[in-house]
Amino acid sequence: MKMLPGIYLLVLAVLQIPASKAEFFSSTSGLGQLLRTEVIVLKELQTYVNEIREHADLLQREISEIRAEHLTAAKSIESYLNNPVNAFRLIKRLHTDWETLEGTVESEQSRTNFLEAMAGHRQNLSFPTMEDFVGTTLAMTRLQQTYNLDVAELASGMLNGVKYGSAMSWQDCFVLGQHLYSMNDFNNTVPWLEQSMRLLAQQSYSDEPVSLDFMEAVIGYHESLGDYQNALNLINHVLDVEPEQRLHLLEKRAHLEQLISDGVKRGLMHEVARSPEDYHATQDYLIYQQVCREELMPTAAAQRELRCRYFSGHGRSLNYLAYKLEELHRDPYIIQLHEVIGAHESVQLQHLARPVLQRSEVYSPTNGSTAATFRTSQGTVFEYDEHPIIEKLSQHMTLISGLDMGFAEPLQIANYGIGGHYEPHMDSFPESFDYSLQRLKTNRIATGIFYLSNVEAGGATAFPFLPLLVKPEQGSLLFWYNLHRSGDADYRTKHAGCPVLQGSKWIANVWIRLSHQDHVRPCQLQRDHEVSLQYKD
Repeated sequence: MKMLPGIYLLVLAVLQIPASKAEFFSSTSGLGQLLRTEVIVLKELQTYVNEIREHADLLQREISEIRAEHLTAAKSIESYLNNPVNAFRLIKRLHTDWETLEGTVESEQSRTNFLEAMAGHRQNLSFPTMEDFVGTTLAMTRLQQTYNLDVAELASGMLNGVKYGSAMSWQDCFVLGQHLYSMNDFNNTVPWLEQSMRLLAQQSYSDEPVSLDFMEAVIGYHESLGDYQNALNLINHVLDVEPEQRLHLLEKRAHLEQLISDGVKRGLMHEVARSPEDYHATQDYLIYQQVCREELMPTAAAQRELRCRYFSGHGRSLNYLAYKLEELHRDPYIIQLHEVIGAHESVQLQHLARPVLQRSEVYSPTNGSTAATFRTSQGTVFEYDEHPIIEKLSQHMTLISGLDMGFAEPLQIANYGIGGHYEPHMDSFPESFDYSLQRLKTNRIATGIFYLSNVEAGGATAFPFLPLLVKPEQGSLLFWYNLHRSGDADYRTKHAGCPVLQGSKWIANVWIRLSHQDHVRPCQLQRDHEVSLQYKD
């Protein structure tokens, strides 16, 4: 958005929490509601503008820019909303900018109709919450870090060298940096503030006094962070434009130059260190990120023995069309079967799930099932007899694995949100798991993932210890065993869902329990779990 007027649109912004009836950052499926909300409130604003012509020029500028976004979205709403930059800007506009627009008309006598209409819309339409704003902020930094994205490119709408959407404004970058600052994520604050000021300097109004006042405020952020060089760069820019009016900055400039010369390292960036218990600082997590970036891959020697073949399935005659089976790893055994279900069936499953999606939860022995930041998605479950297509998935699993689906958990369908991911985890339960409240009293012997959509970039399933990356392919099935034949956990199968960089990721998870599966995968006389123990911790 342009300033309204000048820089005041951002200066007046207050991060208030509007009413909302849903969570939007954890699933891309709900973002269409936000776009519809913005269409409605935009119409409300247009009505108000028509009533107050003296304010029309300023407000029309805002309307035109948002409408341009909607025209871009109309070309492919799904593609537009699946872009993390577009999603962030949409949530930021509705969460922050529209509050400010309401504030700009409070002094107008004719504002009553507009403000009353907006109050009604806030009660009846979908608006993002502070949790959505935090979620999208975390998603942006997660994508930046996982895929080593340059902040300037990400802000320009470039994702891994491909232009997917609109560029972020200097205000977008500032609000993102400001929010990271409030979240104590100081190292990620710096590049976003730096990009914000770089973009502001390119604007026609960058030399106006109010713009320079704003730059002075940002100097304070950099100084408190201990980012003295960027603070000094801004001071030099301001003094170049208004040397006589900004004499008070000369002393600060000299002080910063001395700190830089002396090599002083202090400020929030240097004082707040990661906890040794922070999983994101571990070698395991770094390996996971490298696998997501395809910097670590199986060696040629490891792949030499892998085969692709047609597989007729367990207990099926050769008159049936065989499955296209691709071996991805021998030990542990991981396979992908291609074209198991059709595109129409995949879309039907998505439609079944959309109305009943809820925030995905994870299990821990201490807290039970709860939502967690390391899993950003929404999901729902279905019994296998609820719909013919779901029953068909069960039949495919039986034919492919030979396992008894009578001892499978209900099917889980999930959609990943903005930068949606699931950090490295085991599907098998830990030794401390309490089965007393479970209908099925044994561990998860195997996992199947039906990919219900293609994903343009990111969103792959990563096995960090192998190291293996499986990219989503609509209609295919990924299958592996979570347990050794002894029934012990195979820690090599720890896996993760890499963040979705562009697109919408839909999957259907199948988890089969150990009970009554010995006819297909009998135990060996000797335990065979030692090979994976080195990966346990």
